[in-house]
Amino acid sequence: MNGKYDRIKIIEQAERLVRAGKLREAIIEYEKLLDEDPTDVSINNIVGDLYVRLGQTERAIKSFEKVAAEYEKKTQYSQALAILKKICRLNPENPVYFINMADLYTRQGFTAEAKREYLRVAEIYLRAKRVEEAIELYEKVVRLDRDDLNARMQLAALYKLDGRPERAVNELLEAADLKLADGRIDEAHKILVEARKLNPDNPRASLKLAQVLRLKGQAEEAMELARAAMEKNPHDLDALTFLGNVYFEEGKFEPAKEVFTEILNFYPLNVNARYKLGRINLGQGDVDRAFEYFEPLIDSYLKKRKEDKAVGLIGLILTVRKDHLPSMEKLAAIFRDSKDARRLEQVDRAILAELKRIGEKSRMISYYAELLKLKPSDDKLAIEYRELKKELLLGDEEEATYDTWVPSREQEEEIQAGLAQADVYIQEGLARLARRVVEGLLLKYPNDPLIKQKLNYIDNLKTQLSESELIKKVEKATVIETQVIRPTKGKSQERETMKVGLPFEEEILGEDKVNPLDIFRDTGIAPIISTDGREKKYYDLYENIRAELSIISAIYLRQKKGVTIQFEKELSSIVSDFRKGIRDKIPEEDYQIHMQLGLAFMEQGLLDEAIEEFNLASRDKNQLLECLNLISNCHRLKGNMEEAERWMNRAIKLVAPGSDQYFALMYDLGLIVELSGDVERALSIYREIQSWNPTYRGISDKIEKLSNLGGTPSSALN
Repeated sequence: MNGKYDRIKIIEQAERLVRAGKLREAIIEYEKLLDEDPTDVSINNIVGDLYVRLGQTERAIKSFEKVAAEYEKKTQYSQALAILKKICRLNPENPVYFINMADLYTRQGFTAEAKREYLRVAEIYLRAKRVEEAIELYEKVVRLDRDDLNARMQLAALYKLDGRPERAVNELLEAADLKLADGRIDEAHKILVEARKLNPDNPRASLKLAQVLRLKGQAEEAMELARAAMEKNPHDLDALTFLGNVYFEEGKFEPAKEVFTEILNFYPLNVNARYKLGRINLGQGDVDRAFEYFEPLIDSYLKKRKEDKAVGLIGLILTVRKDHLPSMEKLAAIFRDSKDARRLEQVDRAILAELKRIGEKSRMISYYAELLKLKPSDDKLAIEYRELKKELLLGDEEEATYDTWVPSREQEEEIQAGLAQADVYIQEGLARLARRVVEGLLLKYPNDPLIKQKLNYIDNLKTQLSESELIKKVEKATVIETQVIRPTKGKSQERETMKVGLPFEEEILGEDKVNPLDIFRDTGIAPIISTDGREKKYYDLYENIRAELSIISAIYLRQKKGVTIQFEKELSSIVSDFRKGIRDKIPEEDYQIHMQLGLAFMEQGLLDEAIEEFNLASRDKNQLLECLNLISNCHRLKGNMEEAERWMNRAIKLVAPGSDQYFALMYDLGLIVELSGDVERALSIYREIQSWNPTYRGISDKIEKLSNLGGTPSSALN
């Protein structure tokens, strides 16, 4: 065929034959064109219509199927849907076409229409006793509309009929949640009773029923169910929490204490258990014990800049005992840090009164000094201060030892940097090095409470690091050092000491692990460290962002393994310059650079900063989908599966349902759901992918493995 000219001639000839009523001959002409391009939608559509006129329905449908498939391939779903409707009119007895039509409705977001078709075909399958096919359609309906109570109940009944009681129980639990959300407690109760009949040993069903019984005022029955669930799994956090909360609400404080203490034995950071134990001890008058439980929560709130909540917890203690000295001192520290002079003065005066009452005169000195800084014109304070120093035989030089010490900005930066470095050593099991750093800080700043607290924490550490392991860590640090800074032969190896960078924004206390983010925050462009005394050079940020971050990452690893204080200062300066260079050189609207920078941060484990850059880059519509996916991956790496799922769902909404891209994102969503512990929902997602492509990324093996585990979350296996 000679191109366009011959095509036009064939079409003209075919049209003449159609007008003459010679339909078979016309089809023969059109099929010449299909020999050249079998996917030509317009010609296939014409041929299909001609076969309809000839009464050859099967051939017509085959032509229309080719048209629909090509439209789907090009994501032209409206056109594909129109062709499928035509096919369904030609063959209303074949349910497969109606399912395909419902799938297209789903991809276009027409939920009601899709549900209608799925349910209609499901009824056909049920009448034909094709239960498994009906189940697949009800599963699609439930995925479309998670709040469809009737569909869930029907699906549960079908699972039961098909011999899959555990799946039936899961659907009944979801249905019970929907009933509870509507306030229909009695109906939820009936559903949960049915779920327990199917599987009396299902812990979720037992606990959910216990919660419903509690709502109905049947506390004893609820506690009995929770205790029964705990017999099967003594460390079930949900069951323990429920039982402890019921004991607490019922005023049974001793058994509540036992339960919450048990929770803390296995989940030491559990906020609810700590709070409830603190409240119980307050009610029993044990204020010191309550403070022990509250203090980690208070520190956590302060670390997150939630000072109001921290003050609220301290307020609970002071309401019970207004002269509790540790609480007042904690409160003073908060007001001192927030520069709240008015409230700091009030608390300092209360502390002075309590110290005077218990005779702790030496400790009063520092609070007098602080109050005089706040109220320099208070003559009465000044007189009392001088008399107390005279009584304690303190001269002016000794006074500083007892004064309340408020560090300058530069001093605070150095303290926070040292404490963060100590935490790196602690995390690596290098307690001796951590102690050396903290003791050095204490010599320089003997009155800082955070330094004392950190030293006390190190003293209580039970490190199991042997001397041989310590040597290995030091050797590894040396290897990393040679990789990062390669001396030039014949040149001076001396490096100039660099100025300490900006402060770390977040202090790491207690047993928290150091995040690189805490070290790299508020920092800037990385210089190439000179090894021959010549002037330092700086990388072009646009061209070498990844290279600079690699250097920083390696330097951080070296620091993490335990090196000199001089090197720590160099690292602070390096990363400070790097972040400053970013702010100075990259305009906010340069989305491509922000994307590249986000990828570089992500590679180095700086996930919060990567998220920030991807958010900026997502303003470019061409990068939006990729940015949403990357942000989700960052949250997954951080362990925040709820946020990871939220961002992944946003990404999925941007792609055409049923496309390759759609199933790639659905696979990632399945991984997130699996890691969050919801194996049943993960399996449901994986099965949807399997129905599309059974060989995709080993999906069939993954489903088999998870199914054989009997619902054990993959996170528990790692």
